[in-house]
Amino acid sequence: MNTASPPSLRARKKAETWAAIHEAAAGLALERGVEGATVEAIATAAGVSQRTFFNYFPAKEDAVLGMRTPWLDPELLSGFSLEHDLLGQVSRLLLAVTRSAYAGRDAERRRQLLEDHPSLGRRRHELTLEAEALVRRTLAELLAADPEWSAGIGEHRVDDVARMLVILSGVPLRFALTAEGYSPAHGLPAEDHESALALFHRLQEKL
Repeated sequence: MNTASPPSLRARKKAETWAAIHEAAAGLALERGVEGATVEAIATAAGVSQRTFFNYFPAKEDAVLGMRTPWLDPELLSGFSLEHDLLGQVSRLLLAVTRSAYAGRDAERRRQLLEDHPSLGRRRHELTLEAEALVRRTLAELLAADPEWSAGIGEHRVDDVARMLVILSGVPLRFALTAEGYSPAHGLPAEDHESALALFHRLQEKL
């Protein structure tokens, strides 16, 4: 039984304002280009002040793409274990945190905007790096709290170990995202990610 409380009026209004700004920004970017979609024009089209715009988005590129700062839901760590399939767990965590930045749901429009305006790709890459950094910091804290990992490995500290694990865990994601037939508009199916993880583990066994 789902006992979750419905969102409050304040939360609903914030979500509506966020969506209004995003829709205005994406529409103007498609119509005028990213340069023509100024913060002033976006705010006017959304019916908000420029101050309100910056309360919701740190940059107009985020508003155009419908993206936000990545975040890690504590529920994602429920059942997380350092004792088995660590790379698989980190890879799934990395995917979930990266996805948390994609708040706008019109993936096809986002794909078109990214294709037409390469400058938007730089901002998306920055947010991807933020997601990786968040996972790395979280993983370093988990490793530091575990006696089996807290000393690091050799001369490498826990932070180095966490960074290496995050880099390695990104390999199956990159493999799946660059596969023939992958469509950014439809996102990464869970089964494709799991298939890439299975191949990654099989390769580990053979190396």
